Amino acid sequence: MSLRSRARTLAACTAGAAVLLGVAAPAPAAPDAPTYQVAVGQKGPWTHPDDTPAATYIDKDGSFHYQSAHALYGANDPRKWTFYSGKDFDAATRDAKLSDAVNPANSKDRNNDTTWRCNNSPTGREATSAPDTSHYAQKNYCDLMGVWVDPDTGHWYGLVHNEFTPQPFGDGLHYDAIDYAVSKDQGRTWNIKDHVLTSPYSTKRGDNTAFPHDTYHYGNGDARLFVDTASGYFYVYYNSRVIPKGGVPGAWTDGSRAHVARAPMSAKLAPGSWKKWYDGAWSQPGIGGLESNMEPVDADNTTGYTSVEHDYDPATEGSVREQ
Repeated sequence: MSLRSRARTLAACTAGAAVLLGVAAPAPAAPDAPTYQVAVGQKGPWTHPDDTPAATYIDKDGSFHYQSAHALYGANDPRKWTFYSGKDFDAATRDAKLSDAVNPANSKDRNNDTTWRCNNSPTGREATSAPDTSHYAQKNYCDLMGVWVDPDTGHWYGLVHNEFTPQPFGDGLHYDAIDYAVSKDQGRTWNIKDHVLTSPYSTKRGDNTAFPHDTYHYGNGDARLFVDTASGYFYVYYNSRVIPKGGVPGAWTDGSRAHVARAPMSAKLAPGSWKKWYDGAWSQPGIGGLESNMEPVDADNTTGYTSVEHDYDPATEGSVREQ
């Protein structure tokens, strides 16, 4: 018998004896688990801060771009959609041709002054001005927040964050909603086409029927677009807040809530294609649908969201923190 055969026979006999004796056979030694270490260096310089975070995208020719935006509230404050291009984040510079582009059909519609564009967008047309315009001079402020380039047409698609109908209950804030826009000339001109993610509740000024107690819900905003080509879906992580009405004690920062929605990429951001994540499923429409508040998963919360019975309900009395 060869040495290899003898070894096999000995192993079989050892295992068989262990079974007869009611003893588990010794398990083969597990290989050592790999170890990893991650080091983070010093934060690098950033020379282009803005009100909205820089969002990257690749154009149809393979070139690298990113965009950011701001829409400040005062009558003479700037409101701009700004575009950058270059080989990467560190090397990209402001693209003046895009950032200063003017719609040839309307000189008021400009990337470096979006006042007219915001006020005449779908959300802007529905908005109303604040009773006192000394702080909120416009009825709607809109920022481009996330761009995707359609590989079929080369058109640029983007999400638009709106802050509209300022001071709806005599407070210092506003409502929020998310629209989408399309540019067919690589960012020079934009058409804000329609709503995609809107509040489950009213966004009318002073609607005490919808909000009968001390708080109101400011809607859907601050979108972060994630393009998941592996699954074929757009995912949008967005924010809402519960706000104390004017004269009611409480901090608006207590009421921050996080949500997510998705849409198939084949629909190209269109309204009606979005589903909000609610009660553990992609079950609610993007426009007016209910939405669950995301929470970290731990031993006490295995679902990852606030239970429906404990989520915000405007019919419930109590301060922002109590809600």
